[in-house]
Amino acid sequence: MTHYTPGQPVVCINTDDFGVLGYGDEVMPVQGSTYTVRDVVVDHFGTEGLLLKEIKNDRLPYRVGAEIVDTEKSFASWRFRPLVDDEKKKEMEAV
Repeated sequence: MTHYTPGQPVVCINTDDFGVLGYGDEVMPVQGSTYTVRDVVVDHFGTEGLLLKEIKNDRLPYRVGAEIVDTEKSFASWRFRPLVDDEKKKEMEAV
C-alpha cells in the first residue's frame, strides 16, 4: 500500500469504473489532472482512500467495511501516484 500524506501533490492515473461507483452526482477526479491530498481515510472498500483539496463532495451514507457510515466520498489511493519533482516544476512554470 502506498502511503500518502495531507498536502502531498498527486496525479490521477486511473478513472476506470468511476461511473458505477457512488450515487452518481459526486464530483470525480479527472485522469491526468493534479490534486492535493486533503486527508487519507479508509475508503468504502476498506482500503486507503484519499480526500482531495480540489474536490469536496457531500457527506452521504457509504459502506465502510461491514458498516454504513455517513462520510464524504473518497478515492482509492491506487488511482493516484505522487507528483514527481520535474512535474512540480513544470506545473509551477505553467502558472
